[in-house]
Amino acid sequence: GVVIGETAEVGDECIIYHGVTLGQIVDLGKSHPTVKNRVIIGAGAKVLGAITIENDAKIGANAVVVKNVSAGSTNIGVPSKEI
Repeated sequence: GVVIGETAEVGDECIIYHGVTLGQIVDLGKSHPTVKNRVIIGAGAKVLGAITIENDAKIGANAVVVKNVSAGSTNIGVPSKEI
């Protein structure tokens, strides 16, 4: 299953594989991530907090993302880093 939090936003043409969580860190209004267009999020990844994943970004499987991800970048690891 995929978990998508209450205030999360997902853009067009995104691919979200199984086991992904778009969750919050603290409960303060809009505290879920915003995923822009054409983003790929690998299996088991956790995207947490009021952050933005910009257009055409890729998140590797099992990555833990807690900071904004720039457009067109690839992020992997725990915590995730751009490669």
